[in-house]
Amino acid sequence: MTINWPNLAVGSVLGAILGVIADWQIGTRLREWSELRALTKEYGSLDGQYVTCRIKDDGTHEPTGGTVEITWQRKDGLLDASGFDATGNPEWHSYIKMSREYPGTGMGHYNNSNSIHGGMQQVIYSKQTR
Repeated sequence: MTINWPNLAVGSVLGAILGVIADWQIGTRLREWSELRALTKEYGSLDGQYVTCRIKDDGTHEPTGGTVEITWQRKDGLLDASGFDATGNPEWHSYIKMSREYPGTGMGHYNNSNSIHGGMQQVIYSKQTR
């Protein structure tokens, strides 16, 4: 059996090119899926409604009467958070992206419900106190 060197060379080059393209396409999706899965495992349990508190100078927590509703957006890997005052009226809304590099931290953008103004949020999550 004879080896056809030009066919072997072309096949090797095409195989290498297709391998790089497949790794680029499939590898990227697998890495994104893996990151979303890890974020869901870490923060998916935060779904729920929480009482808002003010921390006094002496370190005690004083309830303000408001609530914060948090929903984990599995597809996007975001925390969807909304703040409500004591009467149940919305005060603000935000989407928070938690960090994989710095566990327990996240950044988000919030918008006030009654105006066009908003800002940035820094979030620190403590597993001990939830």
